[in-house]
Amino acid sequence: MEQSTQDLCLDLRCGNITNKQFIKGLLSTYNVKSLHDLKPILERDNSEVYTILENVLLQSEEPVLNNEDLQDDEVNCDEDLDDKYNAAEHKLRNLDILSQNVFYPPENFAHVIGNIYRSSFPRTENISFFKQHLKLKSILVLLSDDYPEELLNLYKKHDIKLFTCAIQGNKEPFINIQDETVNKALRIILNPENHPILIHCNKGKHRTGTIVGCIRKLQNWSLTMIFDEYRRFAFPKARGLDQQCIEMFNSNEIEQYALQRKWLPLNW
Repeated sequence: MEQSTQDLCLDLRCGNITNKQFIKGLLSTYNVKSLHDLKPILERDNSEVYTILENVLLQSEEPVLNNEDLQDDEVNCDEDLDDKYNAAEHKLRNLDILSQNVFYPPENFAHVIGNIYRSSFPRTENISFFKQHLKLKSILVLLSDDYPEELLNLYKKHDIKLFTCAIQGNKEPFINIQDETVNKALRIILNPENHPILIHCNKGKHRTGTIVGCIRKLQNWSLTMIFDEYRRFAFPKARGLDQQCIEMFNSNEIEQYALQRKWLPLNW
């Protein structure tokens, strides 16, 4: 059993299996039906795997409770789960690892260019990283969901301005991100008065990836490089419609707007 568990952990770290397959494998290895039965066993007998499981659940799109939740039902799955803000999930914390002396960036955090950054939905433990490390001035959220009051209060306390540009994710057959919406977001992002700025949606994958892809077009990146970056952040759910949106985006209007204000070219 110990070897099987180690193999599962290795496969997860190497990207050979998904979070769902990892949990399904644990349930099978320990011969239990649910996480309710599994977690006490791991907490007692295998603290390393328990920690990995906690991190997996922290990053999961929705709670995974038993074998019925782990069936291979991707065909019937709502493709926009990554885009939906989950308040219950957002409250999850791995309190054991938190320290006042360590900065905690959000999941999927990365530097885009200059004073522009990207990430998933922030948590309260990310605030010190924002203010002390990034010196963050603004945040742009690409969702229409109500923002957590706890975070709003922290932003106000630390003089971080929150911008909202609600973007409906690309989805067949009739929902596409319009150039007008992208331009609205880019006018906020490119304005140096808002820098340093963080762009985020829920997981920091699809909407954020689409907007970053449009920024790359303003940098004259090739589509090959733009799509490579998009797929790395969107893995394992890269969407063809997002990449089509990036390819079809007409940057002339925002480019002229930004050039007139000397916001371009963007500097590393």
